[in-house]
Amino acid sequence: MTFLREYTFLWPALVGGLALGVAGALIGIFLILRRDSLLPHALTHVALVGVALGFLTTRWPLLWALGVTVLAAFAVLEIRERAGIYEDTAVGILAGLGMALALVLASVAGSYDVRLLSYLFGNILALSASEALLAVALAFLVAGVLASRGEALFFVAFDEESAATCGLRVRLLKFWLAALTAALVVLGMRMVGLLLVSALMVIPGAAALEIAHGLRQCYLFSALFGALSVLGGLAAAVLFNLPPSGAIVLFSGLLFLLSFGLRRLK
Repeated sequence: MTFLREYTFLWPALVGGLALGVAGALIGIFLILRRDSLLPHALTHVALVGVALGFLTTRWPLLWALGVTVLAAFAVLEIRERAGIYEDTAVGILAGLGMALALVLASVAGSYDVRLLSYLFGNILALSASEALLAVALAFLVAGVLASRGEALFFVAFDEESAATCGLRVRLLKFWLAALTAALVVLGMRMVGLLLVSALMVIPGAAALEIAHGLRQCYLFSALFGALSVLGGLAAAVLFNLPPSGAIVLFSGLLFLLSFGLRRLK
């Protein structure tokens, strides 16, 4: 506690980081099970379009990014279902077009400067109190959705056709998952940056799936690994003067290696 009193600027980073780390890890489970782990990576490219639009209009880059990213996530679902394109193809198209458009808009806005770099690489230590509270609210929303519809999402992740036959609203559930993923990407870019936020969502969930038995254990271990990634990365960043975003993701990678090794020892 003395440490935190001396470093008061860490409180928003700690609260917001833990909220996003846990929420992202929980959603990451379903992305992995759906073989959709590249979706957050593609959405980061689209989020950059929203940031560039914010610079171009000189207003609300985060809101622009959120709106554009949610629409893009819905567009991916529509392209898959209506055009019959494979998942990885749709994600690849989205990522390429998103980055190309972002570069053009950033050039027009004249925003090739430190402002753009701050969104690419993030800085969790610069989180404001309002951003931390927004992250906590999103974490509660994720927890509420999973508490009420988690088993249904799990069913859809494994077999959409059987889930639809059983009367589940598969389309609505997929839209919920896409919207939450998009929101986590946008908020996560302030924490670890657009280049690394997808890793923070996928790696803790992958680590949990290595050792968990059942859905509840997946929840428990993914939330634990997400929280430990943030805590360990923040501690390493402060103590050893490391970039916080890189330290957080590297710590999550270490946890994955440990869980991977533990499974192989069983």
